[in-house]
Amino acid sequence: MIYDRMRTALVMGLIFAAFAAASFAMFAADPSPDLHATWIAGELYAAGQTAQVYAGDAPLFTMRPSAGAEAYLAGIGHEGAAYPYVYPPLWAVVASWIAPHVPFAAAKLAANLVNPLLMAGMVALAARTAPRALPLPLLTLVGCAALLSSLPGAVALEQNQPQILVSFLVVAAIERARAGKPLTAGAALALAAAIKLTPALLCLLWLATGRRREAAAFVVAGGALGLLSIGLAGWPLHAAFLAEIDTIRRTVLSTLFTYGLDPILAHTFFGDALTRISGDGALGWHVHAKPDAWAFASSAALLATLAGLALWMRAQARGSGVDMLAWPVALVLLTLLSPLAWGYHYLAALAFLPHLLVRLGLRGGLIAVIALVQPVSLHALRLFENVPAIPNLPAVAGTLTMLAFAGLCLAAMHRAPTRTGPAPTQAHPA
Repeated sequence: MIYDRMRTALVMGLIFAAFAAASFAMFAADPSPDLHATWIAGELYAAGQTAQVYAGDAPLFTMRPSAGAEAYLAGIGHEGAAYPYVYPPLWAVVASWIAPHVPFAAAKLAANLVNPLLMAGMVALAARTAPRALPLPLLTLVGCAALLSSLPGAVALEQNQPQILVSFLVVAAIERARAGKPLTAGAALALAAAIKLTPALLCLLWLATGRRREAAAFVVAGGALGLLSIGLAGWPLHAAFLAEIDTIRRTVLSTLFTYGLDPILAHTFFGDALTRISGDGALGWHVHAKPDAWAFASSAALLATLAGLALWMRAQARGSGVDMLAWPVALVLLTLLSPLAWGYHYLAALAFLPHLLVRLGLRGGLIAVIALVQPVSLHALRLFENVPAIPNLPAVAGTLTMLAFAGLCLAAMHRAPTRTGPAPTQAHPA
């Protein structure tokens, strides 16, 4: 038993190292504008320019930084993409303690090393919740290869997107709750929600399924982080943050990489009314202001879906227990209906891809994983860009692929795990 664990640990270490090395080789030279946005927010906060931390470009979210951020970038001779800071004030304050004293190049190097380890860790944690019909290293290897081959994983690593950490924390919260560690689970979800607000919705699913200790831990940890943020940054900056979130809620942002319902509706019914925002070089995106009825309907659809998921998972909890594949289904649907759904917002759901190998058998699962990755790969993006008959086909293909993944998870829930050896069909030991 000890020998088997040592061997598994060694193989897992090699997978993590290989994944990090591949990511570094592929993306270390890229500029990481998503990470840079947080860095610039820290510089502005440290300089006392708190009014410039958020873009404040109501009534439309244009995905352009504030005037102060653009002036800062021009002052340092920055060229290339520049994006706005859209995270809670707490992290601007934390960045202000570091950014003036550490070169961004050093922070980017650290992120290039840490983020792939977090992504591989996310996959490994999700794989630990699968029945032990297949070895953990095999499931982790397939999951890592799938993410690295897909745009959601590759773009997140290229940009050093904070969503990688958020997704890791969400999967960790699900895994720790399953392992009977409610305090750790609640704290992990609270930290995720303190970076991106949407993970807070999962706490309601915990309540619906009777996980009150996890929910209580989330509330306590989340409340503490919220009070800390207000204490450090003050309320006016939080009001600016909430205004920015409301602007995002009232805007449809459409790119080749936004996999959501709103962008598809915008291109289908309001194609001529979309406003193009010029990016760098040939890049660009479209925005459209949602009428009040649309904004209300979007929010209502999200809440109705959350309520439906809560009832569905509650029924499972009262029966044989919540199937782990219910979580990627929930994550996909909630992301699909969120106000802004970038491809990498599906990372936490996609971490559960290796479960398909267990439910569908090794061969069937591998075929399913490959089939799901292909439509959201770089070569598919290049192919779909040249098909003008369907507006924004890459985003349509990505959205439909995420829906197909959720549907496949639903179908696989009705299949018992396929065993390939004498190992019992139980979760990997925590």
